[in-house]
Amino acid sequence: MNKLSVWLPLLVLLLGIHSAARAEAFVEGTDYDVLEQPGRVALPDKLEVREFFWFGCGHCFQLEAPLEEWAKKAPADVNFVRTPAPMNDRWVSHAHAYYVAESMGKLDQITPALFNALHVKKESIYSEEELAAFFTGFGISEDDFNKRYNSFSVRTKVRQARTHAQQYGLRGVPALIVNGKYLVKGKEGAGPGYMLRVVDFLLDKERMARHITQPAK
Repeated sequence: MNKLSVWLPLLVLLLGIHSAARAEAFVEGTDYDVLEQPGRVALPDKLEVREFFWFGCGHCFQLEAPLEEWAKKAPADVNFVRTPAPMNDRWVSHAHAYYVAESMGKLDQITPALFNALHVKKESIYSEEELAAFFTGFGISEDDFNKRYNSFSVRTKVRQARTHAQQYGLRGVPALIVNGKYLVKGKEGAGPGYMLRVVDFLLDKERMARHITQPAK
């Protein structure tokens, strides 16, 4: 077997990835920013997509369903991570609530329900007391909620989330960080699908840099 026959399939594959990445060109500084100081990813052997959000954010609510659908279909080489961003005092309570739900294995139930209650039903669920009452609808007593809300493990995760947001220099949400290197921000009037297309573009860019192929979905 000659060298050309060995390298030709790889060349065709890389050209295919390159063509896919160029199908919809996105521009640095307009559609995404390259971070001056890349952050660590949770699983170095995978390409990470980390979402920073706040339950009270209307744009985060609009992104929620498309992002969930995208995450379900994400290739095997992608690790999707959600991070509630406690970027100011008002957002901290929701970050605590997120990690309380996580600790009880109820994120899949509580995340969409809390988004819906805030943005569709227009309910006021922001304080620890309001959140404790909301969680009772999922079989969690207010006493149990308050204990977990103020637990060492939850407080530690909230601090870590704040540190992550600060390290990436975030100024708002929703924000998507691709592989610790790129910040994808929303664009006025573009819709949530725009951010996910930029994410896919950057994932292909990272795959090309690694000379690896995208696994089958």
